[in-house]
Amino acid sequence: MSNEITTEVLAKAIDTTKETVQSKNIDDPIRLNVGNEQREYQIINKVASDEDSQLNAMAIAPIVNGKPDYNNVAVVYAGTNTHKETGANGYVTASGALAGGLSGEYEGAQAFLNETQVKIAKHNGSITDVAGFSQSGGYMMKMAAEHGKKMGFQTTSFDDWGRDQFGTLTDDQLKWLKSNPEMLRRYQNDSWANLSGRDHTYGTVSRIEGIGFNGHNTLAKYFDGDTLNLDRLAKDGIFAPGMTKAQVELAAKNWAKKNGDKKFWTGDDAEAKSRVKEYLKLYGAYKILDLSELKKLRKKLKSSGGGLSKNEEIYLDNSEALLAVTTASQTMKDGLIDVITIYQDAITEAKEVWTEGLQHARSIGTELNDSEIIDALASVGATEASIVTEPTTFYEEQIAKAKQLGESFDSLASEIKAGIDKLVQSDKELSSQLF
Repeated sequence: MSNEITTEVLAKAIDTTKETVQSKNIDDPIRLNVGNEQREYQIINKVASDEDSQLNAMAIAPIVNGKPDYNNVAVVYAGTNTHKETGANGYVTASGALAGGLSGEYEGAQAFLNETQVKIAKHNGSITDVAGFSQSGGYMMKMAAEHGKKMGFQTTSFDDWGRDQFGTLTDDQLKWLKSNPEMLRRYQNDSWANLSGRDHTYGTVSRIEGIGFNGHNTLAKYFDGDTLNLDRLAKDGIFAPGMTKAQVELAAKNWAKKNGDKKFWTGDDAEAKSRVKEYLKLYGAYKILDLSELKKLRKKLKSSGGGLSKNEEIYLDNSEALLAVTTASQTMKDGLIDVITIYQDAITEAKEVWTEGLQHARSIGTELNDSEIIDALASVGATEASIVTEPTTFYEEQIAKAKQLGESFDSLASEIKAGIDKLVQSDKELSSQLF
């Protein structure tokens, strides 16, 4: 059994934090269902919300041979307290994040982190992971750049809340985050937390689509260790990065069944196809499972000097590689055509939206000239730059990337095929067996 603190552990620990810190004491054991088995952790430190604070947090370590493993300590922060929960109402502190600043609980959160660090230092331990959800997920960006940078821990946020939290960072902190995006993992659901104006750029962002407006949670039931179970998500009609074409189509089909307009003339199939296009527009392409194997084979062919010693091995390599090339090429072709078409349509749509919006504004503001109308639209955030120029630039970049990906894949496939042909031609016995 691994002692590592995984994303699954973090999500499930957060889900139990509010109840645990109110009912358990420091040094008490707790159990988490991880990997379909009960695992024991010890509470190393905790803070519970009271009438003066809404902060609920705990530090835990896996119990190994009856003792806490101080080399794998996780610090987790629960989400916002509601008026029905023990302690201060958390909406006041959350308002600071909504305005683009830090949550009012950040000061207490970093004090708890430092207190925990001092405590485990006595055991030569270290904090390996820090995670937060909702309001606390929002200030994980600051936590990573201010403290993770120095302490070296991995930071994870689940469905973070807060407008443009990158604005809370110093120039040096922002520079560090841009250079080390893997140190801040962000899982963002398409829930009401999107209304907080959060960015989708900084750190390593995984956008989860299809969970719904009320699906504000840690995704705990979908994690297997550090990995999201994409099959499980697809069965629930939910999109995530890195899905194969089959997974995307299954997710789209199941989403349409649950969320379709229920009109017989539309049909689930049409809605599912439309949903697939939404996936490609957001994520860019399907995952090609065989691409990594093709790269491995290329390295193998190069290192072999042009030949393998056993006919059986060569035959298997040929069979597997040709199957992979055929399958991956077709999948890539289908995906890239759809992606490019979707982005081209989006460019056209953006231009139409601006033109129609401007015409509508002119019909309403008959006493204003064009300059005044454009200024009025800009005052509410509607500018040609935001509606047309910026999205068009983004879509054109994605189209270029898609075409480049296709060219790279073709080149890789051609190189491998050439290597395979060379190997077969160099072995007359194998050639006679195969042909």
